[in-house]
Amino acid sequence: MHMEQRTVDNSQDKNRLLILKVINSLGALIAIALAAYYFFGGALLVPIALTALTAVFVTNLIMGASFTETLQHLNDLTKKLNEKETLLKEVHHRVKNNLQTVSSLLSLQSRSVGDEKIENIIRSSQHRVVSMSMVHEMLYKRDDYTSKIDFKPYVEELCEYLIRSVKGNTHNITTKMDLGDYKLSIDTVIPLGLIINETITNALKYGIPGDSHGEIEVNLVKKGANGYEMYLGDNGIGFPEDVSPKTTKSLGLKLIHNLSRQLRGTLLRDTSKKGTYYQITFEEVIEGFNTLDS
Repeated sequence: MHMEQRTVDNSQDKNRLLILKVINSLGALIAIALAAYYFFGGALLVPIALTALTAVFVTNLIMGASFTETLQHLNDLTKKLNEKETLLKEVHHRVKNNLQTVSSLLSLQSRSVGDEKIENIIRSSQHRVVSMSMVHEMLYKRDDYTSKIDFKPYVEELCEYLIRSVKGNTHNITTKMDLGDYKLSIDTVIPLGLIINETITNALKYGIPGDSHGEIEVNLVKKGANGYEMYLGDNGIGFPEDVSPKTTKSLGLKLIHNLSRQLRGTLLRDTSKKGTYYQITFEEVIEGFNTLDS
């Protein structure tokens, strides 16, 4: 629930309490007028009306006291919820800053080594850190705190970063994306982001080498109540069909396989097209997920 909406609801509660007080005041005035009318020779039905008004008046007093107590309780809950939301926002902000610090340290480290192989390993680790940092940055910038991520802008920003990081600002890479309008939990987006990171990084480094023209594709569709299917890859040179996560020494391919399992999903390679394409069917993770070693 948004903070603004809760403020509106509290204002409506206060308005109801004010109306209740006005009714009580009018009831009291009418009761006084009827009492005066009766004592100065008014109709015999006046006592009945007075009794009814008194009952209404007492009932409203009791309800008003109960309503005031309930309103105070709601105000206390709203205050506590606002404090928790502020704390959660600060947590995401600090995690994002810490991950960005780690990314900067890795970037500095990669520039100081003389071995190209080690430099590539460090840069790959930096990309993984950035993919997680972007998630917390998006959560920090949200106005509500449902821990749901808009998947489309996240993937677009991640792909743009990876292409710029590997190929530079001038490149021959195009992107083709059909991601719908899905909001996924943080426990789902982080492993998906790492899968996308590994797939696209490998594509940009090995599948589409140098200044070659190439296309990166990422699609996502919903399957059933809680299932999804992600299709991603590149139209580059690809790699042999007999290479698998069990036989390869590539950490990236092993990560893609293990992260798919982490999402309780299945990973299939599409060999009908030129390049390297994967079809990953998975379920959204609502609670905490298992480690990569589980």
